[in-house]
Amino acid sequence: MLFLTYSSLKERRTRNVLTILMIVMGCGLLVSLSSLSQGLINFVEQNFKKILPNQIVISNTDKIQESSIEGIRNKLEVLFDQNVTLVEKRVPINNAAITFLQNLQGVQYINPAYQGVVMLNYENKSQITNVLAVNFDNITDIIPTINLEFEQNNSTSKINHVIIPQKIGEKLSLNLPQSGNGITKDSSFESTGENSDMVTIGNIRNIIDFPPRDDTLFVPTILNFSGNPIVDNSIFIDLNKGKEILQKNEDYDLLFITYNDTNRVEDIVREVQKYFSNQITILNSLELVKSITKFIVGISTFISSIAVFSLIVGSIGIVITIYTSVVERTKEIGILKALGGTNRIILGMFLTESILLGIIGAFFGIIFGFIGAYLLLNGFLYFLNLPLNIYPVFNIVEISKIGIAVIALSIFSGLYPAYKGSKISPVNALSKFS
Repeated sequence: MLFLTYSSLKERRTRNVLTILMIVMGCGLLVSLSSLSQGLINFVEQNFKKILPNQIVISNTDKIQESSIEGIRNKLEVLFDQNVTLVEKRVPINNAAITFLQNLQGVQYINPAYQGVVMLNYENKSQITNVLAVNFDNITDIIPTINLEFEQNNSTSKINHVIIPQKIGEKLSLNLPQSGNGITKDSSFESTGENSDMVTIGNIRNIIDFPPRDDTLFVPTILNFSGNPIVDNSIFIDLNKGKEILQKNEDYDLLFITYNDTNRVEDIVREVQKYFSNQITILNSLELVKSITKFIVGISTFISSIAVFSLIVGSIGIVITIYTSVVERTKEIGILKALGGTNRIILGMFLTESILLGIIGAFFGIIFGFIGAYLLLNGFLYFLNLPLNIYPVFNIVEISKIGIAVIALSIFSGLYPAYKGSKISPVNALSKFS
């Protein structure tokens, strides 16, 4: 049976090669799109881990701002709306809340922070900016790329420094060296240093005071753009210093919850909402990654559906090829049946031919998909001049599924013409050529 199949393929090699090419194109496109979409998903996940690490950010800021006209209007709407249920007094973010959250399964550690708005002054320029007061000893939990190193045996070293992102530094024209990974060991946090520059910072509530009550802090370097909106739009100072400048009490404004088990994130968020009676704002980095991943999968699925049509065209080619082979080999079928060949043997002979076409097409299609993925990606990045480190990811399971699907489609395509060939009567087949 294999010998007869091989001889048939060899005899009609031009037609078979064209059929295999159609299968190769469809299979190759599916493999390329699958690897490219998986590579893009990995790229997004890796960069989001740098921008937003495995964190849940909890904010307890009031939704109605007293100073804005829009906020006053919203408050009036609440006061005069009889259908609005009064909200209970908010649950404070204090040490008791931190203790409760720390005991939740999946929570690795928690970093509290004070948040406020300050006036930042450098030489003759001023900038009103957001400030986050955090524990500098654990700031790598919030900014993974940063590397702080304070002067040893100096407890006031970290208190007298401020971390300023690139975006705010440019507005103040701070001409300090930038570091690709934030603040490195070459920019040690000494209380005074040749590479440091000084800025003053003060609570905007005190700007009417004369003289203004400002604190002088050192800026050793500028924090490069990270893509994290929290980091890129806020300056960072020491937790105790921020409490003093912002005139805060024991209640924190933000909590950075770092988790070590992604499967527990939804449970953690649910427990957080329950504890704070849904009166806090939650930023979940995992949900952002999931949303972007779903978008990428949706787009790749849509494009892959177009590639499926190439496989359908290839399967039609198999139907035409096998059916033509049946017609051309009618005499051979009659001779085989006259010599004792059964319908099962004839059916198996033509099915074997379609299976071989599918196997050859799937094999070269996967190879073509490997090469095509790199060519498509490099060409796309080159012509658009995008300096991105995106690489195709070849999932063996997904590629195996594509290969099996191609072979199964080939069997299905060859089933009808093989069945028709097996039902040919040996008398009619031989009489036609007598």
